[in-house]
Amino acid sequence: MMASGRSKGIIQAAIAVTVVALIVASIFLVRRSREKITLGEADWAMPGGNPSHTSFLPLAPRDNLRELWGTRLEGELAGAPAVAGERVYVCCKDGFLYCLELATGRPVWKYKAGSGFTSMPAVCEEGILAGTVDGRVLCVDAGGSLAWEEEVGGAITATPIPVGGRVYFGSLDGFLYCVEAGNGKRRWAFQADAPIEASPCVYEGQVFAVTSEGGLLALDGGNGRLVWTYLCDEAPASFPVADEGRVYQATETTLHCADAQSGKRLWSRYVGSRIVSNPALRGNQVQVIQGWQGAPSTAIALDARTGDPLWSVASGETSGWTWLFSTTQDVYLAGPGQLRAVLADSGSPSLSWDGDGISPETLTVSRDRILVGTNSRKVYCLGE
Repeated sequence: MMASGRSKGIIQAAIAVTVVALIVASIFLVRRSREKITLGEADWAMPGGNPSHTSFLPLAPRDNLRELWGTRLEGELAGAPAVAGERVYVCCKDGFLYCLELATGRPVWKYKAGSGFTSMPAVCEEGILAGTVDGRVLCVDAGGSLAWEEEVGGAITATPIPVGGRVYFGSLDGFLYCVEAGNGKRRWAFQADAPIEASPCVYEGQVFAVTSEGGLLALDGGNGRLVWTYLCDEAPASFPVADEGRVYQATETTLHCADAQSGKRLWSRYVGSRIVSNPALRGNQVQVIQGWQGAPSTAIALDARTGDPLWSVASGETSGWTWLFSTTQDVYLAGPGQLRAVLADSGSPSLSWDGDGISPETLTVSRDRILVGTNSRKVYCLGE
């Protein structure tokens, strides 16, 4: 009987130790899943680099550019990679979100969404945000687990934009949405007159969105109330961009500038051909790329205050689309099979890097690294 009692005590002790171990492990996993992502000054965490989409960074690699690593993914890239907290986040059209080490390109984790992603992800403290073909915004935490999701009535074709603890995004269902960044709880929804295919721009408490028919809307970021409407004559070529009290909207052949508070037209400039990039701001310059696919493209710089031309220069073959980045010295863009840069003051060529199958719509430039995807599902990381 004593031996039996001793055995029973040992079993109970073992069970107790196991329970304690499981509790400790679960606490560790919860803490890990709730880990905040730390963003740095060198990161490029969303389209345009910030909620107002200025696409400006002081420095970027430009001398002795070389390949640091290349990682092949299982699916075709849905958009440009995001860089944040020494990690690279990439959405693929097959519904996988990848997390790679920035230093080596080694995969850390991947998350399966169950539906195709449509664009570049955005990164905030709460997690990685991305939209899907079946109308969901997902927030995946730092460990690769789903934190929350919000479903709406249409596909989300552009990156959700996080700022101030909230996330703003448009949908093909014709609504602009605002949800909590921490849990996805809906704060408000505004019904526009047409689908919203581009990311909204958030600037000084207002949210600017453009519809597929060219209507530029300004909403109160807190309650979703319409403040003003600016009507463009053409479909949008990119998302809105805001700085220095002005909002810029690129349409198919024209760049518009309006007062951010009133929506009053300040100037409009016809550029002579199709705009194939986002606008990038550098001080009192606003820059775009224009051209026809398969023909020579032109980089154009306008005075951001007046719309007057400053310079234009041939910038290689035109692709269907390229992301545009401006630094203190250079303007970065990509074309079929080539990464390029021109001097921001004059437009003279300053950098060229050839890569087979480069997809210009997957270009990301950060302070320390340049990342670009290819048609063969490979991600290249370049640096000095």
